[in-house]
Amino acid sequence: MTVVLAALIGLAVGSIPTAGLIARVRGIDLLAGGSRNPGANNAWRLGGAGLGATVLTVEAAKGIAAVLAGLAVAGSWGAAVGGVTAVIGNILNPWLGFRGGQGLGISAGVLLSVWPIGFVAVLCLVGAVTAATRSSHAGALSGAAALAIGAAAPVPAGWGLTDRPLVIAVIGVALVITPKQLARAVRGRAAAPAHRRPRG
Repeated sequence: MTVVLAALIGLAVGSIPTAGLIARVRGIDLLAGGSRNPGANNAWRLGGAGLGATVLTVEAAKGIAAVLAGLAVAGSWGAAVGGVTAVIGNILNPWLGFRGGQGLGISAGVLLSVWPIGFVAVLCLVGAVTAATRSSHAGALSGAAALAIGAAAPVPAGWGLTDRPLVIAVIGVALVITPKQLARAVRGRAAAPAHRRPRG
């Protein structure tokens, strides 16, 4: 029962529409401009680096809060489940008609809390792939794949969760963020000008 409570807390924390609220203070509606995505990337696009960084920081803090709340309620399993449901609440936000962000900012907070060593390694990989491909979606997808593989491999956990709770948390986050990133990558490829698309 305590794990269920941790899951509900995570879902509630993740679904707080902080990105939209922060942007509205600046007079910006994230759902009406840019990519119409209520997240840090669109906040950066519409309001500049300062707004984007603020939204990203708050989203990551929500992920950390969900993990810590789950840990307090139900130990390691609560931390794992609370972190995953927080990402779900962010992506499928009930307050926004189940239309939410990409889940990357809050996932960063969750992963930093449960697996800091893996988070740093994956962050470096995401940065390298994004720079090489000029596609944030390719970077996110490569990161999700690395998370799923790394969690099942004998990689040192360091500070954070260990054993099965760690595997559930990391693979859970990877599975939750992948569908939206894949869909956006496909749409971006379809919308690209013909002369920019790879042949074959």
